Amino acid sequence: MKSLCFAVVLLVSGSAVGQTVYQFLDLDVSAREAALAGSALARTDDPSAFYYNPALAVSSKDRAVTFGFLKHVLDINGGYVFSTFQLPETGYFGVGIGYLNYGSFAKTDEAGNQYGTFSAGDAVLTLNYSNYLAKDFSYGINLKGIYSSIDTYSSAGLAFDFGLYYDFPQDLMGVGFSVVNAGQQLSYYDGVKEPLPFDVRLGVSKQLEHLPLILNFAFERLGDSGLSFSDKLRSFVIGGEFLLSDNFHVRVGFNNLQHQQMKVGLNSGIEGLSFGLGLKFFGYGFDYSYSSWGPKIGGLHRINVTTSF
Repeated sequence: MKSLCFAVVLLVSGSAVGQTVYQFLDLDVSAREAALAGSALARTDDPSAFYYNPALAVSSKDRAVTFGFLKHVLDINGGYVFSTFQLPETGYFGVGIGYLNYGSFAKTDEAGNQYGTFSAGDAVLTLNYSNYLAKDFSYGINLKGIYSSIDTYSSAGLAFDFGLYYDFPQDLMGVGFSVVNAGQQLSYYDGVKEPLPFDVRLGVSKQLEHLPLILNFAFERLGDSGLSFSDKLRSFVIGGEFLLSDNFHVRVGFNNLQHQQMKVGLNSGIEGLSFGLGLKFFGYGFDYSYSSWGPKIGGLHRINVTTSF
């Protein structure tokens, strides 16, 4: 069990050979967005939306804050806090803090004798600024400070995100574009420099006129040099949010590339599928999501509480 857990640490932290570093940056940071498989690059007022598209802070409610908890597989847990606010005649701002704790592992010598324990973790601080280029057309920039550690080894990095968002209010539609994790390590694991999980994303959101449903569709990993052109075409995510009432929403999402990569052999299950719900009452929003990583790994549970201050 511990060996499986450590393998997941390497997978998520991205310190395994041949992978980009800081892959935990690709994890969803809110229950609402996770339930939609990270497809909401446009038309969303979630305070954490600028993590996906920096231009979306203009759509978030002023002085909003969301607190999130992630129950990852095995002993891995995480937490996130995101907030947005507006300064008149200056622009829109956001700040977010996230961390992952991978638990404790036994240290052993070559003979298998235990002589202590070690831990591992990741953290990211995100600062956002966004504003309008023109009516219904906004831009945004994120600055990310990143820290990661495994035992006595650690690494720090700096990354930038850029996003654009065009709203079509009469058509109840929006289009979003973002470039994320452009940067580099400032210090390296064991002196080895690795690339960050740079990505380019493009998405559209549409609220149907005669149904209480918002559909999201996006392409992810368009900037991943390790993927072929056909893989990039298959790297799409889709999500739907059913607005059953002003205070009760049901969400479902699907990540196609994750489904292809995590299925075992020719057997196909619910890998890449996510779902969740949202409730609002007494000035608070409560969101839950479940994301499947397949039968061999399990699923991720997230909860969020959102309010204004």
